[in-house]
Formats: sequence, C-alpha cells, structure tokens
Amino acid sequence: MKIRDKLFLGFGLYTLLAAILGFFAYKELRTITTRLSLVEVADDITNTILEVRRYEKVFLLLKNEDSLQELKNYLGILKKDIDDIKVEIVKEIGKNNHALMKKTITEYEDLFGRVVEILRLEDARINAIRETGREIEKNLSGKELQVFLILRKDEKNLMLYKDNAVFETFKETLADSNLIRYENIKRYGFLADKLFELYKNESDSINKMRMKAREIQSFTESLSKKERADIGTILKRSITMLLSALLIIIMLGMAINIKLATSISVPIRNLEKITKKVAMGDLSESVAVEGNDEIASLAVSFNKMEEKLQTALTRLENKVIELREKQARLVDAEKRASIGILAAGIAHELNNPLTSVLTFSNLMLEQVPEGDPNYKKLKIMVGETERARNIVRQLLSFAKETPLNVIKININKPVIEIVESLTIQGIFQDIELILNLSDNLPDIYIDPARIGQVILNILLNAVHAVTPPGRIEVSTRAEGNFVEMTFSDTGCGIPEDHINKIFDPFFTTKDITKGTGLGLAVSYGIIKKHGGDIEVKSTVGKGSTFIVMLPIHA
Repeated sequence: MKIRDKLFLGFGLYTLLAAILGFFAYKELRTITTRLSLVEVADDITNTILEVRRYEKVFLLLKNEDSLQELKNYLGILKKDIDDIKVEIVKEIGKNNHALMKKTITEYEDLFGRVVEILRLEDARINAIRETGREIEKNLSGKELQVFLILRKDEKNLMLYKDNAVFETFKETLADSNLIRYENIKRYGFLADKLFELYKNESDSINKMRMKAREIQSFTESLSKKERADIGTILKRSITMLLSALLIIIMLGMAINIKLATSISVPIRNLEKITKKVAMGDLSESVAVEGNDEIASLAVSFNKMEEKLQTALTRLENKVIELREKQARLVDAEKRASIGILAAGIAHELNNPLTSVLTFSNLMLEQVPEGDPNYKKLKIMVGETERARNIVRQLLSFAKETPLNVIKININKPVIEIVESLTIQGIFQDIELILNLSDNLPDIYIDPARIGQVILNILLNAVHAVTPPGRIEVSTRAEGNFVEMTFSDTGCGIPEDHINKIFDPFFTTKDITKGTGLGLAVSYGIIKKHGGDIEVKSTVGKGSTFIVMLPIHA
C-alpha cells in the first residue's frame, strides 16, 4: 500500500468516527434542547398557575376587585402560554394532553366565573335578608321580638359559617317561633333558603374549580419532573457514549498510528543511517528493500545511486588529486614568475631614486624649522616616499609570505592620514569628498602601513572611476564582530562580468599607463591576512561601493 493510501486510510477512519460521534452528539443535544424548552414551558405554566391559585385564595378571602383583576390577568397569561406552546413541544407533550390542558383551563375559567356570579348573588341575598330582618325587628315587640333576635343570631352564624348544621338550627328556630304566620317572616325564611342554596352552589363550584386547577398544576409538575428525569437520563447516556467513543478513537488511533508510523519511520531511519554513512564516505552498505510503497522505490533508487556514486567517486578522487597537484604547481609558478619579474624591474628602477629622495627629503626636513610653511609639506613628502618604498617592498613580497607588523589602533587614523595626503596632492579636484567616521569605534590590531595601502588603492580607483563633478563617501562603523570601512563613489560602475575578476592579479580595465592590475589584488591579500574580507556592490552608470571588514578580536 502506498504511503498516501495509508495516510488516507488512517485519517479517513478518524474522520468517520468523528462524524459518527458528532452526529449522535448533535442528536442528543437536540433532544436535550427540546427537553429543556419543555421544562421551561412547564415551569412557566406552573408558576403562572401558582399565581392564579394565590389570587384565587385572596379573592375568595377578601372578595375585592383588585385580586379579581389580578386573577383574570394571570389567567389570561396562562391561556396565552398554553396557546403559544411550540409545535415540537406539543409533539413531546402529545396533542391530546395539550388539548386537555386547554379544555381544563377553559373549564376552570367558567367555574371561576360561576363562583364570581354566585358571590354577587350571595351579597344581594345577604343584603336582602338583613334589610328584611331590620324591617321585621321594627314591627315586633315583647316575646316575639326576643325569639326573632335569636333567629337573627342564627342568621349571622349561617352567613359566617355557611354550615348545614347552622342552617338546620336556623330552620328549627324559625319553625318553633310560631312567627311563620307573618308574611314578611315567611319571605325572610325563603331568602335564607335561597342563600343557603347559593352557599351550597358556591362550595360545589369552588371545589370543582380547585380540582381543575390542581389537575393543571399536577399535569405540569409531573411533566416537568418527567422531563428533568429524562434530561438526566439523556445526559448520562451522552456521557457514556462520548467516553466510549473517545476510548475507541484513542485505542484505534494508537493502533493505527503505531502501525502507520512504524511502516514509515523504520525504513526512513534505516535510509537515514545509511545516508549518514554515505555522507562520511562509507559506500559499503545498501538499503534493504521491503514492500512496494514510495519508500521501497526510494530505496531501490538510492541503491542504484550509491553504486553509480561509488564508481564516480573513485574516478573523481583520482582526477581531483591530479588536478590539485597540477593547479598548485601552475598557479604558484605563474604567480611567482610574473610578480617576480615585475617586482625585480620595479625594485631596480625605483629603489635607488626613492632612497635618494628619502635621504634628501629627510635632510631638508631636519634643516627646516617646524614653524616654516614648508615643514608640513616636507613631512608629507618623507611619509609618502617611505610609503612608496614600503609598497615596493610589499610588491616584492607578494610572491612570498611576510609577517604583518600589527599594532592596536583606531581604524579612523590611517583613513584620515591617507585622505589628508591625497587632498594635499589635489587628487579630489572637482570631486566632493564626504567623511562619515564613527566616534565609537574600538581599537583593533592591524598593520597600519598595509591597511593604508588598501585605503589608498581603493580611493585612487574611486577617483579614476568618477567623472567630475562627482562624489566619494568614506564611512566607518562597528557592525557585529567587525569594523567596517565603506567607500562609495558615483563613478561609472563595474560591469557584472568583471566583479569576480577585479581581485585577480594584473586584471585591469584602465589604460596601461594608469594601472597594472595589482592594486586590488594586493589589497585583497592584505585584508585576508588580517582575517577580514572585502565586499563589492556596483551598478553600471551609478557607481560602486567597497566594504572592507576587519575583525575586532583578531
């Protein structure tokens, strides 16, 4: 099986298990959400019913309009809550149960209306009984009045207790009073009978109304309890399912990953081990080929490559040894021959006149006092003559190794000396010279004469490259572990195909009367001996930048 197929199989199983788990988890969450909505609805209805029952008791106790109005308001809210139940919850409750709840609420409302009407009739009867009783009291006297007052007391007990025993006592007292012969007392007894009938209807209606309220309350409370219990069961089932699924995924994933990783990593480790041996030059061991996947194909290709590499390496080693020997001999011979001939000619032609110039300039310097205007010029002449003699000596030593005469010095000092020397000579005529020398440079170990030669060579090349009016900028700075000298000019620039040749001995683009091609070659050698480097950036027609880097801790 290919590695791609193995990876697809492994990740495919993970994805499939995750999808199945996600589906069942979503299903359970949807169920819990529906159950929670149902519980919320049941709780809201229960709370509303409790408010209805509370104001029902207040009204039956106080019989005032405020409690009656509040009861009607909450009864309206209860009906609206039941009417607004969502379709999903209706399905969960059951259409029959939902219809039964609405019917029970309607019956409760009708019963409550009947109770309110009965109470109003009771008030009318009570007022009529009391008014009739007061009129009878006015028309009676003596013993009859005493008997009627006893009857009025039973009347009050009847209105207070609304009890059947009290009513029977009232009837017995009325029958024994012998007052029934009076027409108004007959009417008084008749009103009392009607009032007691209203009391019985009131009690019956209130009991039925309370029973309906308890039915609604019991239904919603049992529904809420049932749904809460169902939610708990669903949550437990969901947790069990999630834990089981995670356990299966972890175990199956570990098995798949271990198998997959082993089938990929073991051959790769073997290949890596042999590759390291090949990198160290040991081509004696080949890779074992197992299976038919990409790694096996790679192993076959690697073994073939190793065989060919072994053959090519043997041939290459022989050729390299041969070429190195020839190159070393050829380069050394050509360099020493060319530079030796040139150096011998220069030394012969220049040493004697330079010695004479140096001798007489020193004598003249000794004879001229320091305050004389020519003293400074003679001093520069002596210094430049010595520099010329040193250059001749360095040219003679180009073909052989000579030690550096290093001292610890600030790089700005040789830069300033060379710039002042060239300025006095009028080298920078019609050329703007800009010096940006850093004040915070550390002292470094260099050979001042050799570094001065490098500075001189680069500046002279810049002057020759610039067509006045132009600009040359010299700057110094500390950068990391190096001190840098940067020489920028606005000259003609160096062609791209010449950049890699400018440090070769005798390579020059100048006229033969203006240069020999040794300046940059000597400069490059000096900087390399100091452990530094030279970088060149140039654009034809815009100018060149030479960056000389010297190590701070040489």
